[in-house]
Amino acid sequence: MTAPHIIRSLPSLLVLAVAAALCGCATEQVTTSDGRPMAERPRKAPTTPPDAAINKMAFMVGSRPEDTTGSGYPDLIRATVVLFATPHPMAVRGQGVFHFNLYPFGTAGRESATPIASWTIEGNDVTKAHAESYYGPAYQFQLSLLEAGGDELPYTSADLRCTFVPDDGSPPVRSEGVRSIRIGKR
Repeated sequence: MTAPHIIRSLPSLLVLAVAAALCGCATEQVTTSDGRPMAERPRKAPTTPPDAAINKMAFMVGSRPEDTTGSGYPDLIRATVVLFATPHPMAVRGQGVFHFNLYPFGTAGRESATPIASWTIEGNDVTKAHAESYYGPAYQFQLSLLEAGGDELPYTSADLRCTFVPDDGSPPVRSEGVRSIRIGKR
């Protein structure tokens, strides 16, 4: 075999190699890296009718109040509230007033229970609390013990409850259960 003969057959070999590569593999099914089928195309999220009554809430509280003054006494409780008009799955904004009550541990819900601290948030303060979360519109509140009587409390557990009272006269929406936190100097 001479060198010119190899050069003449090189284009033929390239055409043959490309044809073999194109015919050699075909994708039958597209999957994710773990072998599952690909997800459906994203759909537009359902919308809640504007006249749907708010009747549920998700109420979340930071795990530990913050000491913003450096006094050793925690004084700031961060709380997030998300409102829903079930059976619609998307969170909604509502016009109304939020009430938060902090009770001695285990006493929330009793007729004789007296709150350690209470906050009422309404009007422009509700608007200032608007936030966006993974689940849609939410409210993020900063509840200051300093503004509700003081932070110099004994080190103990306390229960926080939230109630939303809609402006449209619908029934109040209460948090299910309590959110327990620790207050006072450690």
